[in-house]
Amino acid sequence: MLDVDPVARTADVQGMCTYERLVDATLAHGLMPLVVPQLKTITLGGAVTGLGIESTSFRNGLPHESVTKLDVLTGDGRIVTASATEHADLFAAFPNSYGSLGYAVRLRIELEPVQPYVALRHVRFDSLDGLAAAVESICMGGEQPGREHDGEPVHFVDGVMFSPDESYLTLGHWSADAGPLRPSNYTGDQIYYRSIRDRSRDLLTVRDYLWRWDTDWFWCSAALGAQHPVARRLWPVRYRRSDVYHRLVALENRWGAMARLDRLRGRPARERVV
Repeated sequence: MLDVDPVARTADVQGMCTYERLVDATLAHGLMPLVVPQLKTITLGGAVTGLGIESTSFRNGLPHESVTKLDVLTGDGRIVTASATEHADLFAAFPNSYGSLGYAVRLRIELEPVQPYVALRHVRFDSLDGLAAAVESICMGGEQPGREHDGEPVHFVDGVMFSPDESYLTLGHWSADAGPLRPSNYTGDQIYYRSIRDRSRDLLTVRDYLWRWDTDWFWCSAALGAQHPVARRLWPVRYRRSDVYHRLVALENRWGAMARLDRLRGRPARERVV
């Protein structure tokens, strides 16, 4: 993390800066990146060269669309500054290039102001056609901040499907105060994805909203036992995060302990899918 300009609403960031570090720096100024991918250890350079997406993308696009300038280490050893007016071909082609055109060592991105809370509505749909129609209606609802659903503003759009006849849109909007709701905390015993089914409305601080999926690696922490009530009480909060689960999966891939237990129990091999 190199610099935050709260007046110009920009940040200068090195390519391997994680979004966790980036968000910590920008929230201190009441700002956030226009798009913040779901997991804390995703890097800005990775989200640009490999593409990323999140619940503000319907109004702010993908992470690379808020990049105004970047320094690229090219294959011949030069560092080239690229923007819409300087080395414009490289600037336009760099997103989704996966390092084939060079390595981003510095990026300048746009920021947007935040409010303290994000108020959520979990709207159930019994058909995917209905959900898709609602997404289209919201996304085509005019320029921000004019988008809304059932008369309420929409600044964030997220979706989860539990089965073909049970899916949800989570629609969020900025809120300056908590109102009658007490902010939820899904870094403790409660689990975010389960709350989508259990409650129609919710409230999170902006930081907790941005990292709502990281604590349980979406829902994949269940495969590691982190959602079992007893294990969860014993599992330190600082270790309930996606990069810890990644390391545990890497150990499993190397040693295959769970796979051997499954074979002994007569269970089929697991396929990991998100």
